[in-house]
Amino acid sequence: MWKASRILPEAQPPRAKDCRNLALHVADGEGNLFALRHLWLCFPGIQNVQQRAMRNTALFCLGVAASLLCAGAQAEWVNALKPPGKPAGKITVVKAGKARGAIQLPEHPTPQETSAGAELQHWIKEMTGAAVPVNSGKGGHGRIVIHTDNTLGDEGYAISISRGAIILSAGKTRGVMNAVFALLEEDLGCRFYANDSIRLPHTNTLVIAPVARRHVPQLKLRDPFYACAFDPLWSLRNRANAPNAAVPEEQGGHMDYANMFVHTAAQIVPPEKYFKEHPDYFAQQADGTRTTAQLCPTHPDVAGIAIDYVRQVLRDNPHTEIVSVSKNDVQVMCLCERCRKLRDAEGSEMANQLFLVNQVAAAIEQEHPEVVMDTLAYLDTIRVPKTARPRRNVAIRLCNDAVGAWNLPFTPAAQCEAASLVGAWSAVHNRIYIWDYNVNFSHYLAPMPNLDVMAANIRFWIKNHAEGVMLQGGYQGPAERDQLKSWVSAKLLWNPAWDEKALTRDFIEGHYGQAAPALEEYEALLQRLRTEHAKDFAAPPGGIRYPMDAPFLSSTFVNQATAIFAQARALAGGDDELLRRVERAELPILYVQCARGPAFVGNSYAQVVAEFERIARREKIQYLEEGSTDFERKLAGYKALIPKAAPAH
Repeated sequence: MWKASRILPEAQPPRAKDCRNLALHVADGEGNLFALRHLWLCFPGIQNVQQRAMRNTALFCLGVAASLLCAGAQAEWVNALKPPGKPAGKITVVKAGKARGAIQLPEHPTPQETSAGAELQHWIKEMTGAAVPVNSGKGGHGRIVIHTDNTLGDEGYAISISRGAIILSAGKTRGVMNAVFALLEEDLGCRFYANDSIRLPHTNTLVIAPVARRHVPQLKLRDPFYACAFDPLWSLRNRANAPNAAVPEEQGGHMDYANMFVHTAAQIVPPEKYFKEHPDYFAQQADGTRTTAQLCPTHPDVAGIAIDYVRQVLRDNPHTEIVSVSKNDVQVMCLCERCRKLRDAEGSEMANQLFLVNQVAAAIEQEHPEVVMDTLAYLDTIRVPKTARPRRNVAIRLCNDAVGAWNLPFTPAAQCEAASLVGAWSAVHNRIYIWDYNVNFSHYLAPMPNLDVMAANIRFWIKNHAEGVMLQGGYQGPAERDQLKSWVSAKLLWNPAWDEKALTRDFIEGHYGQAAPALEEYEALLQRLRTEHAKDFAAPPGGIRYPMDAPFLSSTFVNQATAIFAQARALAGGDDELLRRVERAELPILYVQCARGPAFVGNSYAQVVAEFERIARREKIQYLEEGSTDFERKLAGYKALIPKAAPAH
């Protein structure tokens, strides 16, 4: 039995394919009264469906057809993470509500091993009600044995069965926790879609039949850079490893930047401290004056200041894995004679940046050999110098910006200029980190059907020897399909062999329960949108910051989506939590309507704005675009567009 909402199909429900075709037929305006009357009489259950936004006859017809699509066609949830291969055996952990054996730890367990044992014990009790003891030391009757194996690196794991016990062998940091969650997710089908959306099997007899396997992730940095993915518990459970998700060290830690996360030049050499007496530490402009906008990376004193600063940061933060020595986010280059000569000789501004970064890396390596220095291949530093090369402990963080996603957000990186750049960098260096872009930064809530591009890019970066991938999305608060995209991308960053379509179905079925058929139809609608507007998506106006009057955000699309979400609300029934999830998923459609105004929406504009405000406030939205908080200002603008009621006579 599963702790999740389900749809109970009625007797002989219509086939999903037939329903979908019919829904499209009616939505396209090709239906007729005979067809609608036939549907009404043959499927009386649809007569009670409540429509929320029937602004015209076409929308009403679509709502009726969509109700047929969802009435009985929900597929059963399928474990998209199920490991291939035959089980290595069966181990009974709980029988008839009583524990059989224990979870066995080493005689002197590490904090990580202790945490892993407690975590596994917790979830077994949640599933079965039985408290399986956790023991340490030799002997015992361990049904599940957890231990560290340094051959598996930091985060890898191996699962096997030996002498009547499941053996979880794992790397020394996050490895043991990854092993536990691999067993829970992959073999048992547990899900941690969000901290308030956890799906577990419930049984009083737990028999585990694991598939023997070994997995060491290629990516050390796995960062679905959405605000909803910054939670440490979510990150731990979904095997992400990101700077903003501060997993405690006793649970394996996280990729820790110690507050030195990119664009750090002004942090390392503060202008307020140095510029007055040493303007030569900063970038020279064409007229010979100096600007605090950027450093002079070749100045002999700058490297010494940077080394001292980074060394102190690492002493204060001993668990740091990576720090960034990178330019400020301003496209300014130093034009002094030293910088100009090196830049001209090497054919890239990156040569000057590496001149500084390599000196810091060489000095820090003596005291902290495992710490990585990160620097950005971004805008003027994006190209590989002719001869200058990063040291072994330097990571090149390549940004898929103007060379790809900024202008072509719906085009895979393999088809953009970014492809030749990542190829050039991976040919000369084996420590490549990627900064990718996956959200409309001018409209965090804009409908954005790009999950297939995100998946293709993850695989492309990994193929080109990436050691880390960050997927920048709505990082300042709730954003379009952020929970779905974070969950699917976390899985692909861990194992790119998994299928993003199966993962999407897994999430929708598990997260939306009985409302899932409507959400699956919305996903299908987004994909049809890509197909029907292929030319517009190939080069959208404004690139990744496309406006809300982009050709593909048409009234037809919005009306179809509105009808689908009306059905989703009806399917959620009296389940308040499912209704909340459905409403959260509908925010992008309401946002488009608010942004387009009364001329686009019609007489219901005031109701749309009110509904948007209600849901957005509940979800604590403060940012509708990148930058400072703007929700209140924009909401006031939407309200100002509401037509004034005519005075009574």
